[in-house]
Amino acid sequence: MIIRNSAVLWRELDGEAILLYQQEGCSFNLNPVGTLIWKMLDGQHTPSDMATAICEAYEVEHEQAQHDVEQLLDNLRQYNLLIDSDSTSPSTV
Repeated sequence: MIIRNSAVLWRELDGEAILLYQQEGCSFNLNPVGTLIWKMLDGQHTPSDMATAICEAYEVEHEQAQHDVEQLLDNLRQYNLLIDSDSTSPSTV
């Protein structure tokens, strides 16, 4: 599963997310579809789940939604905004 980098600060304004990653000194604006994907990056959803959610929210074919999800995830990975949850250490209770 993929999760958001917890070092990235973000807020949603008018349905669009604004991301700030101070370590890299960069900021990003996500449109409503990107914001939907970003909010689902909680370690509980697969890219396929995200594509399904896009199809439910917007009139788009699953194949196109899947492509859009993968493209955004690749872009977010380039800037270290994502973490593969398999690489995180297990939390202790």
